[in-house]
Amino acid sequence: METQKKILILGIGNLLLKDEGFGVHVVQKMKDMSLPPDVEVMDGGTMGLDLAYYIGGRKKVIVIDVVKAGEPSGTMYRFTDKDLADAKGLLRSAHGFDISDALKTTVFFGNKPEEVIFIGIEPEDISEGLELSPKMEERIPAIIKLVMQEIES
Repeated sequence: METQKKILILGIGNLLLKDEGFGVHVVQKMKDMSLPPDVEVMDGGTMGLDLAYYIGGRKKVIVIDVVKAGEPSGTMYRFTDKDLADAKGLLRSAHGFDISDALKTTVFFGNKPEEVIFIGIEPEDISEGLELSPKMEERIPAIIKLVMQEIES
């Protein structure tokens, strides 16, 4: 079995619901990029609790997802797992899956990642469809830039 890389970039979302799949679209683009050898890029789709297996024991996990916080579409967010715990449901994934459940599982098993960063974006259109809205498509480079800054920090 290959040893686990220190940093995981995890895109989550549902590709069947336009902007809801934003995190997955971003990691698909990042898989073609030249990244440091200790970085793994993963499409977490709508895996839910199974993500605990993939995030456990990492030095850093960077999660990319859509977040409905009531701001204008395209608004970008950066927060940590501590912010998520403090928010108590204020920041919810648009697909109803809350990654905090997977994080709680890693705490239970004693292998919580050292650092968890969420890079989120307010979606514009989560109706049925495979394509991102133009506004979300335009935001991909800015989100990738934020992720790269997190890798380097």
